[in-house]
Amino acid sequence: MSNQPPPASRTNNNANNNNNNNNNNNNNNNSNNANNNAVANASYRLPSTLCMNHAIKLAIVEDKPIMLDYWTSSLDKSVVIGVGENKEKLLVKSEDEYTSTIAKIFKVETEYIIMTENSIYIVSNDIPTKRIN
Repeated sequence: MSNQPPPASRTNNNANNNNNNNNNNNNNNNSNNANNNAVANASYRLPSTLCMNHAIKLAIVEDKPIMLDYWTSSLDKSVVIGVGENKEKLLVKSEDEYTSTIAKIFKVETEYIIMTENSIYIVSNDIPTKRIN
């Protein structure tokens, strides 16, 4: 005797699985639409394709993640490149939020690719440089 259900049961299981997959796809589409609407409504520009391509190559070679958490703040000009007394540079959002030391800065079109000790950040090249303590 086989432990498998009769063929009719298998058909019903497949139908149920297809319905579940359709429901999951609908949920994913709704979620994606909500995310796309949020991005469209924010009206922030995206980094250039050339900049992203260079950042991806750096991320692969340097084995570092690409971080975009300073991107919108850089467009709002609420981020600075802070220069300490010992000429050490940091990407600074606030007194409590800043990156590790900047190792290199690359200018690509209208963006900076900022490589720190731990990560790669993409920011607008409109951000100011400021002395910090």
